[in-house]
Amino acid sequence: MPVAVAQHREAAISVTLPEVEKQEALWLTRGNQQAMEFLGVWREYVHQIDDLIDGDSKGPEAVLNAFMLAAFVYTQPFFVAHMPALRQIAVNCTNAYADSVKWEKAEGWRGQFSDHYRHFASEMVLAVASICGGYDHMRKISPMLREMGWNEHHDEKGQAV
Repeated sequence: MPVAVAQHREAAISVTLPEVEKQEALWLTRGNQQAMEFLGVWREYVHQIDDLIDGDSKGPEAVLNAFMLAAFVYTQPFFVAHMPALRQIAVNCTNAYADSVKWEKAEGWRGQFSDHYRHFASEMVLAVASICGGYDHMRKISPMLREMGWNEHHDEKGQAV
């Protein structure tokens, strides 16, 4: 693997799984290192896509960087080993995010739907938890993950930030 690509892969993992989150990731994945690496790259990938959509990242280099990272996401050993399940989750996440983006400025239920479905990439995290620890393990994580996603993107009055 070329050095620049290896460095990018390591940077993506370390950026997405800072030391403070590694214990949570160990619990979520039941210590499965390949699952942790996949989730780190997945998180970086969906954040890069979101930054492109929101305009936080611009230009050809940002687009190409997200495109390059996709090559790592979909060839991670954990993803490859569980491809039939995880590929469909990735497709569903993309579809839900597309609806969220489409209705982001909408009034009424569409706007509310958009606010909730922008967190749909968390379904990949829950799928990984289920693969690593079963349904009961996923159920323990699910409410905490949803609350964390809500709190990270809303103020104390429940308004999106």
